[in-house]
Amino acid sequence: MFAMRIDAKSKDSGAILHLDGKVIGDSVPRLKKTIEERIDSGANWLIIDLAKVPLMDSSALGTIIAAFLRLREKNGKLVLLNAQESILDVLSVTKLDTLFEVYNDMQVALEAIRPES
Repeated sequence: MFAMRIDAKSKDSGAILHLDGKVIGDSVPRLKKTIEERIDSGANWLIIDLAKVPLMDSSALGTIIAAFLRLREKNGKLVLLNAQESILDVLSVTKLDTLFEVYNDMQVALEAIRPES
């Protein structure tokens, strides 16, 4: 098992986080720190790319929910991209699929985070 990797790229007024690996246990605080740093430095939106995430635990979900709520407070947005079937199942069972927008195409996700005119 390898440690989760995070590739964070700033874009316009937000950031795209590409995660790679299981987001569980000791890797969750790194995700939380990365998200908080982006929001604290002024990001108004986040796209979290889960294409290479086979598993996510409840603390990881909690971290993403907290970021979603924090961004929503400042009229920002968080969306998920390329979630694998196992992640989609968890979102469905927990009813978080009603909270998060999940996309399979980066361009569509970028259009979704644009501020409404």
